[in-house]
Amino acid sequence: MLLFLKNNHFLRTKFMQIMNLNHLSYIKQHRPDIVASWKYYQEFKKMCEELDD
Repeated sequence: MLLFLKNNHFLRTKFMQIMNLNHLSYIKQHRPDIVASWKYYQEFKKMCEELDD
């Protein structure tokens, strides 16, 4: 899945927006330790930052 998103800028951006706005905002605000422990989410986030720079 990460490789697929790595190769598709539009879907990667959309997926990140959906995750941040709709699904993770509450958890990030109240339990950032949980989000920090998600290995694949951290890899995805890092990949997005590197590719979008």
